[in-house]
Amino acid sequence: MEKKKNENKAVIFDLDGTLLDTLSDIKDSLNAMLVKFGFEIASDDEVKNYVGDGARNLVRRALKKEVEKEVLDECLAYYNEVYNGSGSPKTKVFDGVADMIYSLKKRGYKLAILTNKPQDSTDKVYEKYLKQFEFDLVVGQSASVACKPDKTATLNILESFNTDASRAYFVGDGETDVMTSINAGTRGIAALWGNRTREQLAAAGATVFAKTPADLEKLIKL
Repeated sequence: MEKKKNENKAVIFDLDGTLLDTLSDIKDSLNAMLVKFGFEIASDDEVKNYVGDGARNLVRRALKKEVEKEVLDECLAYYNEVYNGSGSPKTKVFDGVADMIYSLKKRGYKLAILTNKPQDSTDKVYEKYLKQFEFDLVVGQSASVACKPDKTATLNILESFNTDASRAYFVGDGETDVMTSINAGTRGIAALWGNRTREQLAAAGATVFAKTPADLEKLIKL
C-alpha cells in the first residue's frame, strides 16, 4: 500500500562540499582552462568562493572580467571537457558520510542528490564514488532543471517521493542550498565541513548547523 504523503520522509543532499570533496579536481580542471585561454590561475580559496552556483557561474567568476558570451561558452565547454575526462582522481567521499547515509537509509528516509553540477559530470562522480549508497534520485543541472536556489527541482523530487516539504530535510554546504531550502519550505541543515563558513551560511539564512556528518545524522529526527 502506498504511504500517505505526510507519512514519507526524505533528505535531499547537495553534492560538492557536502557528500564529496571535489575541490581539488575542480581547481585542476578550472586552472587548465584558465591557462589554455590566457587567464590568471585561481587559488584554493578563490575556487572555494567560486563554486556553488553551477559550472557556468564557476567559469565566469574565475575569468575575473566580463567577456563575450561566445568566449564564456568556449571556456565553459573546455572546462567541462577537462573535468569530465579527468576521472576526478582527487575526489573523495567526506569522512563519516558513508555511516550517515547508511543510518538514514536504515531509518527509512528517501534520499536524493540535487546539485548545480551539470548532469553529465554528476553522473560520472556518482557512478565512481556514491553508487554503492543507492540514492533514490540523482539530479544535476540540465536544460530541463533550473539551478538552485530555484525551488522547482526540490519540489519535483518531493512529489516523486510522495513527501511533503515539512517532512523533508535539505542539506548543503553553500548559501545556495540554504536559500533553496527556504524557498521550498523544507527543514534546512547547513553542513560546516564544506566550502563555506558558519558566518557565510548564517548570513544566507541558515539556523541549524552540523559540524560533521555524525552530527547531521543526529539532527535529522523525523
